[in-house]
Amino acid sequence: MSENPNIILIVFDTLRSDILSLYGGDAVSPNINSFANDSNLFNNTIAPSPWTVPSHISLFTGLYPGEHKVHEDIENGDGKALEKISGYNGPTIIEKLSRKGYNNLGFSTNPWLSPYTGFDRYFNSFTFFNSEYETQEEMFAVSDYKKFGRNRIEAAKNLLFHGKIEEFKNYYNIHKRILRRKKEKNYPYMKGSDLIVDHIMNSSFEEPFFIFINFMEVHEPVAEWELDIDDRKIKYLDISGKEPIPERHMEETRNGYKKSLSMLDRQFGRLMDHFKKLKIYDKSLIIVTSDHGQAMKENYKYPYYGHGNFLYNEIIEVPLLIKLPGNIKIKEKNGYQSLIGIPRFIENVIDGNFEDTITEEMAYSESFGPVHDLQGLVKNGILPNDIDYKSMIEKMFYPKKAIYKKGYKLVVNGLNGTIDEFTYNKKSLSPDENKNIINELKEDIYIFKGTEKFVV
Repeated sequence: MSENPNIILIVFDTLRSDILSLYGGDAVSPNINSFANDSNLFNNTIAPSPWTVPSHISLFTGLYPGEHKVHEDIENGDGKALEKISGYNGPTIIEKLSRKGYNNLGFSTNPWLSPYTGFDRYFNSFTFFNSEYETQEEMFAVSDYKKFGRNRIEAAKNLLFHGKIEEFKNYYNIHKRILRRKKEKNYPYMKGSDLIVDHIMNSSFEEPFFIFINFMEVHEPVAEWELDIDDRKIKYLDISGKEPIPERHMEETRNGYKKSLSMLDRQFGRLMDHFKKLKIYDKSLIIVTSDHGQAMKENYKYPYYGHGNFLYNEIIEVPLLIKLPGNIKIKEKNGYQSLIGIPRFIENVIDGNFEDTITEEMAYSESFGPVHDLQGLVKNGILPNDIDYKSMIEKMFYPKKAIYKKGYKLVVNGLNGTIDEFTYNKKSLSPDENKNIINELKEDIYIFKGTEKFVV
């Protein structure tokens, strides 16, 4: 057996740090807490992007989104993200591990992270588990109903109204099957983590291995009211003021988020117990983190449900727990951790360097425009065309950059250089009364943005 440690990288997609009791929250997650006893808990970890694709590319390349270029843009949102994923040909930690003889294995329930997007490059095997549908027939049936109505009930009525009896029967039977299975699986609180864990527990892998897992349990939808409604439609109709989300629904969502985390925690516990049983746990490097968090309409200028578009703490502050081989504890430096530091950290551990090489004086996060292709959503009938989306982009979804340094956080509007947010230890400060600090932080952002067209 190779002396190189097995490496397990687990991303709890959409998990904000402040929900965990480890970070002062009230969510119930005993297995994560138990894992923390063997791990090094990092307290100031910042996601480089507020959504999945750029953050994961950063996680594997060690580069910020502005450097690897796989990110949204102000003209197209995420409309060209698939092209950018397939077009990226720079080095990644997966490629480096492959050259070191690692068996690279990926498991995901996130459609962005699948063989269909080209994200599986350099993996020996990458398995995507569809947590909602068992067959393509089911997936296409759910997509096709949008041709007949805005939701499942309206589509069924329209099929009957137009005399499409056979189509209605087929549609009804498929949806009945899907709904029955979702109920059995406890969807939307469970989204396939059990499928991944079951698969791993019933498999054997050549060592040394690198296992990457993306779990989607706490990604929306996490409440019954969100079902049969496109989550993109929910957030944009809400923030535009056209159809605000009722507070009773948001409370269901906040509770559902915690419930989903609790269910994910059980599956995480099963997985860790399995690795302990196989005597893999103690000798492995296990990293647990998230690609971004989730806003729940906190008290900002633009209260927001979801992720992407903004650089709120709830969206870019994420958990980070690192269990070293032999459960070694290291001394954490003062500063901030970015997901871009994880590839370098992995290489250092392989080389026998167990020091804190992931903490730096500063950390950044950046957004390049609306996270979604808003015009594409209008064209596909997901969003109405009577909203001024151009004005929304200029008013809210413009490019932004955030810097964290010495307890300060500064967020800058990249269109005009104005300040979105300025805090110290999470408390708002007056920019006019702290001009020297503002200038220092802006200078850091100016250096960070490089040749990018971004006003500081």
